[in-house]
Amino acid sequence: MRYRFIILFTVLIFSISPAQTFFQFVQRLESLSQEKRNVAVQKFFLINQTTPIVEQDSLLHFVFYGKAGSIGVNGNLQYWNAPDELTKIECGDSSFFYRTYIVPPNARLDYQLLVNGNYQIDPRNPRITPSGFGPHSEVRMPKFISSPYLIYRDSVPQGRIDSISVNTTILPPLQKYLIAGRKIKIYLPPGYDSLSHLPSVYIHDGFEAIDYALVPTIIDNLIAAKKIEPIIAVFIPPVRREEEYIRNSGDRFVNFLCDNLVSKIDKRYKTDSSPYKRAMMGISAGGHIALYTVIRRPDVFQNVGGQSSAITPWLCSLTEKQSDKNTFSLSMKIYLDCGRYDIKRYDIDFLQLNRQYSNLLSSLRIPHYYREINDGHEWAGWREHIPEMLMYFFGR
Repeated sequence: MRYRFIILFTVLIFSISPAQTFFQFVQRLESLSQEKRNVAVQKFFLINQTTPIVEQDSLLHFVFYGKAGSIGVNGNLQYWNAPDELTKIECGDSSFFYRTYIVPPNARLDYQLLVNGNYQIDPRNPRITPSGFGPHSEVRMPKFISSPYLIYRDSVPQGRIDSISVNTTILPPLQKYLIAGRKIKIYLPPGYDSLSHLPSVYIHDGFEAIDYALVPTIIDNLIAAKKIEPIIAVFIPPVRREEEYIRNSGDRFVNFLCDNLVSKIDKRYKTDSSPYKRAMMGISAGGHIALYTVIRRPDVFQNVGGQSSAITPWLCSLTEKQSDKNTFSLSMKIYLDCGRYDIKRYDIDFLQLNRQYSNLLSSLRIPHYYREINDGHEWAGWREHIPEMLMYFFGR
């Protein structure tokens, strides 16, 4: 079955017509007979050829036109829970669907359409973003400003990617007790051969951070702009993600990182072995293991960044215990950010949990940086703030 899709959800401000607002258009459309509605919609799209549409910086209109029984939208505005249904106006053989939201003028949001029960990207929106669940359509509100450090430029000197394997032979009966080996990628900055004593950052969900968050490009640009000193980045992929990042092998994974991987990196590459020159970062569950590792092993890492981090009771308990032991240095740097449209699902509210964890750190007098952004639980949002995090750790 073929459909004509028109969805409005915007990066730019497009006029409805020289003389009417979107709601005036809808009112006029409803006043017409079904035979005349189709002509009115066609004229509407002649004026508004590019979608989506925003008015007054904050009015965000979703629109669909075609032969469909139902249209929904799901994304950051719905916290990726149940989709919202669009209002339907019948126009003869086709129908016009719409729904409007008020959103912050600097928001950046992901979404998908639900067309007759099937999810898809918006075919009228050229902005597509990556995710762990396939591509999403993206909306950038008029006052959203993207980081300039995400853009690849031929004129910027580029680092190179090396790789190593951390091998562990695991017999089946012992698999649940040992940490699996894996291939790890390492970013080396431009001019590496003539450098020494380089700071390092260890990044969880590492391969996705390369592909989706564009971290090598970000580091290249920051170094070229003299915003950070040259650094090495260690990209660590998970093998059993939930178990390693959240569940019962967390302590074993911490030991693997701090006692095995770090020593191997320090022996092979020109790193600075001071914990003040090492950082660890991650997103979601990766943010949890980053925080857990650095809080537990400040003898190895003194910088940590978590974006939309999963916050668990055992992370909070560990933080309190370490505070009681006075293991936190005033030089430790903790960076946290979370989206105002982050996931709310299965009784887990990421934004509320991150607020509570920031409050816990404040109550324990642990210095940290915490911010909330008008975004969601998405790679496209996280990468926008990675430059700020790296400058926080390694800024000149």
